[in-house]
Amino acid sequence: MSTPRRYWLLVGILVAFVLGVLFGFILTIAIPEAPARSDINAWLKAFGDIFVRLIRIVIPMLIFFTISAATSSIANARKLGIILLWMLILYIGTSLLAAFWGLIGGLIFQPGTATQLAPPAGYTPPKPPSGIDILLSFFQTDFNALLAVGGSVSMIIFAIILGVAVVLFMGENGRIVARFLELGSELSISVVRVIMYYAPIAVFCYSAWLISQYGPQMLQAYASFLLVQYGFSIFHLIIVYSIIVAIGGLNPITYFKYQITPFIIAFTTRSSAVVLPYNMEAAKKMGVQDEVFKITLPIGATVNMDGTALYQALSAVFIAQLFGVTLTPAQYGLVLFAALIGSIGTAAIPGGGTVMLAFVLSTLGLPIEGVGIMWVIDAFADAMRTAINVSGDNACTILVSRIIGYKLVKPEEQ
Repeated sequence: MSTPRRYWLLVGILVAFVLGVLFGFILTIAIPEAPARSDINAWLKAFGDIFVRLIRIVIPMLIFFTISAATSSIANARKLGIILLWMLILYIGTSLLAAFWGLIGGLIFQPGTATQLAPPAGYTPPKPPSGIDILLSFFQTDFNALLAVGGSVSMIIFAIILGVAVVLFMGENGRIVARFLELGSELSISVVRVIMYYAPIAVFCYSAWLISQYGPQMLQAYASFLLVQYGFSIFHLIIVYSIIVAIGGLNPITYFKYQITPFIIAFTTRSSAVVLPYNMEAAKKMGVQDEVFKITLPIGATVNMDGTALYQALSAVFIAQLFGVTLTPAQYGLVLFAALIGSIGTAAIPGGGTVMLAFVLSTLGLPIEGVGIMWVIDAFADAMRTAINVSGDNACTILVSRIIGYKLVKPEEQ
């Protein structure tokens, strides 16, 4: 594949993002009154929502086939167990560290102390789930629930169980089932690639809607929060992931060379799930073997969310500062735990991190209205946290590969 064709989607998304922002500003200048722009904004958001709805449709199929195919392809059940164990250890460890950065960033720079905000007019706080509700949500009551985005974690568990069943009990017939699952995995990834043809249109519409709907005042009011979030996220990306991939036996420069494309696609589409095929392609170029990244990356797209953990911890401190609530040292520890659980329970779709923020705030006893406050800047915050999420998946995958004894295969000359 020639270089221009390989990067056409990336360039198209970036151009669409810039044009969308410019168009949004033009709308605010040409039609200064916000109510007069409401119909245009509604249409722009609708065309962007089409992309989100297509993603929601494909997520269950993508998760089921990629994970079940990967687990069923590993004949050695012990090796599969080791991969899953180290994957979870690294995912939890890096998410806790990311949440710590969010907590530290909020305490040092205090982005909420100099800003007075109020919940959006007419906002109705959602009922936050309890810890038991979140635990049981990982195990749905019927199969139909697995086909919804909210059942993603349950689908992961089911897919792993199915793959293990094929390995342990199907014998020779298991090869036939494994081949079927592999074809399903290839098909679901191809479906995502087809949907991505629409991504530039969606990015343009969403960008224009965001600027036209909220205008420059949003950027000014929340600038301090976004600067802290972006600064510590980039620190986590460059420092922490460089250390992880170096320990994993890969030159960090090589990692960033191949990770830049998934990073930018994640930043603009704001979905870990839709970036999965591109993250897999990057992992292959980094030298990771298929049987490793085809397990770690699909699971990571749903449960490993460093960027979300950082965002939720920082948001909790930010909301406390906005409302003048002083948190105790014990509550700061609870921030880390709640941010970890909240990030694991976040769906791999645009805006999922802010939805689960209700759980984090309720755990700390903070006003749930904070969800409405953070929703105003969700598109900007979500872009960075999603890009960090997908980058962490590949960084941990490289180290998992090293730990279980695989050598990175030198990528083919591109």
